[in-house]
Amino acid sequence: MSESATMESGCRYLSFLRSCDLATAISRRMVTEEMLERCAQEGRIDVRNKEGQTPLMLACLTGLEDVVKFLLANGANPNSNSLMMGNTPLHFACMVEDIVEEEYLSRTFYKPKKWTTTKVSIVKLLLKYGASVQKNLDGWNPACVAAFYNFKDIVDFFLLIDDGSPLEDKITASQILGVSQATLDEPALKDAFHSFCRALDLQEDAGVITGQAETSELVLCFSKLSLTEFHTLEEIKAVELSESALKAHAFLVGERLFPPSLKQRYLYPSLTHFASLLMYHEDMVEAGFQIFSCTLGFERSGELQLGTVLGHIASNYEFFCVHDGKKEVRQRARDLLCAYGSVVNNVPIDSLLGRVCRSLMGSFGDILFSEAFSCFSFDDLKSTLEDVEKLLKFIRGRTFRERQDEYPRMPSVALKIMTLLQDKFEETVECVDTVIDRRYLLKVKFVFLRVLLCDKASYQDVNNRNTLLHMVAYSTYAERYLECIQDLALAFLRHGCPLDAVNRVGDTARDLMRLLHGRFGNPNIYLIQTLVNPPTSVLRLEEAAARVVLRHKINYQDVLPLRLRELVDGGTAELELELLKLLKTNEDSSEDSGEDNE
Repeated sequence: MSESATMESGCRYLSFLRSCDLATAISRRMVTEEMLERCAQEGRIDVRNKEGQTPLMLACLTGLEDVVKFLLANGANPNSNSLMMGNTPLHFACMVEDIVEEEYLSRTFYKPKKWTTTKVSIVKLLLKYGASVQKNLDGWNPACVAAFYNFKDIVDFFLLIDDGSPLEDKITASQILGVSQATLDEPALKDAFHSFCRALDLQEDAGVITGQAETSELVLCFSKLSLTEFHTLEEIKAVELSESALKAHAFLVGERLFPPSLKQRYLYPSLTHFASLLMYHEDMVEAGFQIFSCTLGFERSGELQLGTVLGHIASNYEFFCVHDGKKEVRQRARDLLCAYGSVVNNVPIDSLLGRVCRSLMGSFGDILFSEAFSCFSFDDLKSTLEDVEKLLKFIRGRTFRERQDEYPRMPSVALKIMTLLQDKFEETVECVDTVIDRRYLLKVKFVFLRVLLCDKASYQDVNNRNTLLHMVAYSTYAERYLECIQDLALAFLRHGCPLDAVNRVGDTARDLMRLLHGRFGNPNIYLIQTLVNPPTSVLRLEEAAARVVLRHKINYQDVLPLRLRELVDGGTAELELELLKLLKTNEDSSEDSGEDNE
C-alpha cells in the first residue's frame, strides 16, 4: 500500500473513532483508551445505542475485560436493563456474540470453554461492583442464560454463591444446562445426565415438585413412544445409558422452560435433528417419523422455520431412501413430503418467501434428482414427482395471488437439478471410468420436462446469477453427453430461459460456450452453440407457438392439434415409452444373470 493510501486509511479510521459512539466502538472491538477517557470526562459512560444497550453490556458480551474494569471504575451502572429484553450486564456476561450464537443454535463449532475464564472473571467483577442477580423479561436470571450457552463453570459459580436467588431458580438453571448439554453432540450426554441429576437432587431435598404444567403436542408425541420427563432421581438413573430417553427428557424440559423465541430458534430445530437421527441412523423409523410429524406441526403453527423437516428429508434422501433404501424409511419420507401440502397452503405467505423459498426449492431439487438416479421403478419416480409438482403449484400459486411483487423473484427447482447434474457430469470427466447410465439421463430429462411446466425457467441464482443455459454451457465439457445436454438446452429455451442474461462476471451462456469451444475444439458443441445464440432466421410457426404456450403456462391439453401438442410436450410420451423399454430390458438382464448364477 502506498504512503498516501495508508494516510487516507488512517484518516478514515480517526474520523470513524471521532464520530462513533462508545457502544458501537465496543461492539466492533475498535474502542481505544482515548475514547474511553473522553467519554468518562464527558459523562457519556452509560449512553445507550439504538438497541437500548449500554457500553458496559456490550463490553460484557464481547468479553473485553479491561474495558469492563474501566467502565465500572468510572461509574458505569452494573444494574441497568436493556430496553428490549430487560437483560442486565450480568446477563450479557453470560452470553456470546451473535455470530457465535448462530453457530451454537445451528449445532456447529460451538466451544464455550475458550471464553469461560474471561467470562467468569467479568461476572465476578460485576458482582464486586454491586451487580444484583435479576430476571429478564423471559424470567431467566444470569445463571439460566449461562446454562443455555453451556457455560457450566458460570452455572456452578452461581449455584455455589449466596446471591439471594430462590432454590427454584437454581433448579431451573441446572435443568437448562442439562437441556443444552443433551441436545448438543453425544459427548455431552454424560454431563447432561449429571446436570439433570443435580436438579432432581435439589428438588427432592427441598421437596419441590416441577413438571409439565399442561399436556402439549410434544408430550403426546413422546408418550406414544413411551418416553416421558423424569421427576425423580430413581427414574432418571434407570435410563442413564439410554441416549433417546435422556434426549427426550431434555426436549420435554426445554419445552417447559424455554421462551418461545428459543424454542423456535434452537429447541425445535434440535428436535428435528433428533428425529432425523432416529429415522435414518438408529433404525427407529416409526419413532423418528412420529417426532418429524410433531415438528411439522410446529412448522404449520409458525413455531419452527418452514422447510426444516423437508431439509432433513432431502439431505438424507439419496442414501437412505435411494441407495440403501429400506421400504419403510422411503415410505415414511414420502408421507412427510405429502404432508407438506397442508403446511404450505396454510402458513402466512410471508413465511414462504425469500431464503425459505430458496431452501424449499433446493430440497425439492435434491429429492427429484436422487429419484432420477435411483434404481426404483419409473412409477416411483412419477409418484414422487407428482407430490413435488403439487407442492410447487401450491407455493407458486399462493405467491402469485397474494404477493405478486415477489413472484418474479421465486427460485427454480429446475436450476437446482441442473446444478446437481452438472456436478455429476464433472465427476465423469474427472473419473474416465465413470459413465452415467442412459436410463438415468432419460429419467432426469423426464423430470425436467415435467417440472418446467410449473417452474420458472428464467430464474437466475442469487449467488452467481447463472441461468439454466449457463449451467448447460458449463456442462458441455462432458462431451459424451452432448446429445442429452442439447435436448435440455432446447427445453430450457422453449420454457423461457433468456439468451441474453449475464451472470455475476458479465458472461452470457454463449460467451461461456465460446470459451469452452476454444478450449475443447469439439465440433459437436456447435449444435448447442446455435441454440444459445440469437436465431439468424425466423422461427418455424410451430416452434414459435410452442414457446408461447410454454412460457405463458397456457393449458393446452384439449386445445392444440396433436402435432403441436407433441411438440409442446417435448416428446414426453415417447420418452416415457423408451424409458419403460429400457427398464424392462434391464430387469430381464438381471433375471437372466440371477438364473445363470444359480
